[in-house]
Amino acid sequence: MEKQNLILFRNIFLKTFVVGLLFAIFLFVMTATFWDFLCSIAFSKFHISEENLGKIILGSFVNLRFYLIFVLLTPGIALHWVIKSTKNN
Repeated sequence: MEKQNLILFRNIFLKTFVVGLLFAIFLFVMTATFWDFLCSIAFSKFHISEENLGKIILGSFVNLRFYLIFVLLTPGIALHWVIKSTKNN
């Protein structure tokens, strides 16, 4: 693969990671801020308990963390190392 393509894919992975991280922080702040309001909506519309709602929210944050770290950040760092190793040769 050409070096320019490696740099392009690395930049896409790392920039997508940064945007995803900002989105995750925003999502966490909004969830913590409006927890009572969102719980009342979930209780009335979906007939879900607070314990189950907490499990669902926690699961979504765990899945988001997995996606950000293992799908975006890890390949971005690996491509960065590949680019650095080809620069020396």
